[in-house]
Amino acid sequence: MSDNSILLLDPYKSLLSTYRRILEGQNYVVETAVNLDEAFQKCASKQYTVFITEYLSPFEDICRVIQWLKSRSPETYIIMVTHADIDKTTYEALFDIGLDDLIFKPYPAEKILVHIRKGLRQRDLILKKQEVEKQSLLDPIATQIQKPIFSPTYFRKCLRQELKRARRHQHTLSLLLIRMPEEVTTGERFERFCQELARLVRTYTREEDMVGRENGNFGILLPETDQAGSEAVLKRLTRLIRNEESFRSDEAMRPYAETLSFQTFTYPETFLIPESLMSVLEEINKEYSRN
Repeated sequence: MSDNSILLLDPYKSLLSTYRRILEGQNYVVETAVNLDEAFQKCASKQYTVFITEYLSPFEDICRVIQWLKSRSPETYIIMVTHADIDKTTYEALFDIGLDDLIFKPYPAEKILVHIRKGLRQRDLILKKQEVEKQSLLDPIATQIQKPIFSPTYFRKCLRQELKRARRHQHTLSLLLIRMPEEVTTGERFERFCQELARLVRTYTREEDMVGRENGNFGILLPETDQAGSEAVLKRLTRLIRNEESFRSDEAMRPYAETLSFQTFTYPETFLIPESLMSVLEEINKEYSRN
């Protein structure tokens, strides 16, 4: 998203020109649209910091654009300006679908600038929250190898979601665990070994498979994969790890690769998952028993 980029939507070009002069005078980057189709096309190709729109009819169309924009870019601050007499039901509906701010005409130029600054502060808070959430769902090793490896907490959350989905749609789900050597055994090579192993696992699993840390080990969730499929994945990964040049050429790491242990669990066939993950299964069983 471009910093301080604003999209103005108004059918009157004279008003757009006035808005543009005011906002560009405050060093905002301003683009304009005269109808919903033009605004939609611009939002589809670029993300804006603030979207300012007139209250346009038909009401259903402006609602669809606001809802679509908010789902696509939650941090975009959406302001509606109007002189229309908006009833309570319409007012509530606009905010329910994602409108952030509503300004009634007439108003001085300073007022729109105050509301834009408010929107920028809200955008910054949302972006910070998103960054915190991103950091909490990824294990530190993900930053080191530049590949998505989920944290233990988020990996359990993924397991819970995938189990519920498998139950609901009667699909299979497999969990593959790679049990690591004890850190005390690997010594100073432990971190490097973990990084190389994580990179290898993430590279040779499907995009839809979820790789994460679990009680010091690595876990791989394989959606819609039966026991035969999970065993095939296990054999392939075992072979790749054993033959990985970075492990074979390092006298310290080669024994660690050779002593890794693997387990597979498939729902609903043999889903006797490790004790460290049993709480996830118990939570789901409680939910289903209540229903």
